[in-house]
Amino acid sequence: MSLQSAVAVTEVGQPVAKVTIPRPEESKLADHELLLKVTVAGMSPFDAKIRDWNPFGLPFPIVLGVDVVGVVIKNGSNMNFPIGSHVFVQKLGSIQEFAVVDGRYAAIVPEGITDAEAALYPINAVTSAKVLFTSEGLGFPLPGTAEAASFDFSAQHIVILGGGTNCGKLAIQFARLAGIGRIVVTASASSGPLLRDLGATCVVDRQSANIEEQIRAAIEGEIIHVFDAYGNVDLGVSLLSEKKKGTLIDIIQGKVSAEVLEKKKAKFDHRFLQGYLDQSRGDQAFQLQGHRRHGL
Repeated sequence: MSLQSAVAVTEVGQPVAKVTIPRPEESKLADHELLLKVTVAGMSPFDAKIRDWNPFGLPFPIVLGVDVVGVVIKNGSNMNFPIGSHVFVQKLGSIQEFAVVDGRYAAIVPEGITDAEAALYPINAVTSAKVLFTSEGLGFPLPGTAEAASFDFSAQHIVILGGGTNCGKLAIQFARLAGIGRIVVTASASSGPLLRDLGATCVVDRQSANIEEQIRAAIEGEIIHVFDAYGNVDLGVSLLSEKKKGTLIDIIQGKVSAEVLEKKKAKFDHRFLQGYLDQSRGDQAFQLQGHRRHGL
């Protein structure tokens, strides 16, 4: 058996360690899998939760990393990526020398993009897409589907808190591609030009004293869709309509203050999610780590 090095949690709450684990065997690839020589592995706050709490009771050692970029060494029988090509894909447990990944969700790194840049993409893109286009998120139909063909995206509005974050930037672009009418985001003043280029209709300085008033003025209607990518759920709930039931999706797992809840008269949904591909199911499912609802 060939061995390889990896970075893993060996004890809850302790520093991670370099460990030795079996190297994947080429002869055991499933039809849809790829064997990669890892060039860059991407991490996320999910890794910190695994290190500090291991909430899912995973067996040790727990190899860390959620995304991976690597060189294709071997294809499963149904895969045809060029040998030697660089691909990026989600992979739970990616910080190892060689990794087996699901080729159905892999893509070749585009020209002009480094492997390090590509390693930032998968979990951020999956999370942002889930926020916009699944029932666990805001529930807009996925562009290209039959439902989307008859849906009036231009009549929809969305507020994105934290437009300058990786997930915020991707959500802006997905919303623009879908054709959502108004995309109002909060961010630093210096981020404004870039975010408008990405598709934001209006960028409100997150340091503004009258931030709520500016957001409401930019939407010009009832606010029923809010995505909090920054960690300001109190602002998100406060923005939601008092006339219609709204939805706040957050990815920071924030808790709404009692003061804000007491003032809120209208019903609303507040859900937390952390998106990643559930490759064990063989489809484009996502795992929902938890949710909360208010006013139901």
